[in-house]
Amino acid sequence: MKIYIIVLSLLFLLPFFHPLKAQDGIDDLIQFSGITVTADSLNPVPFTRIVIKNKMKGTTSDVYGYFSFVAHKQDTILFNALGFKPASYVIPD
Repeated sequence: MKIYIIVLSLLFLLPFFHPLKAQDGIDDLIQFSGITVTADSLNPVPFTRIVIKNKMKGTTSDVYGYFSFVAHKQDTILFNALGFKPASYVIPD
C-alpha cells in the first residue's frame, strides 16, 4: 500500500518538475501598437481597420486612432479606413 501512495504522489508531482520548452515562434512575437494619422495634417484617423494579411487577426483603432495587438516579425499589416486609400506595412526583423 505504501508503494501505491508513493507512485501516485510521483505521478501527480511529475508535471510540476517537467522542464518548460519554448514554443515554436514565441521569439518572433512582438507587441505592435501605434496611432493612425493623416499624412498631411497628422490628425488621428478613428476606427481604422488593421488586419494581418493572410490571417484572421486584427483590430480597430479607437476614436483617437490608437491601436495595439500582437503580431509576428515579417507579418504584413493592412490598414483600411473609410475615405482613405488602403495602406500596408511589413514588420521588420
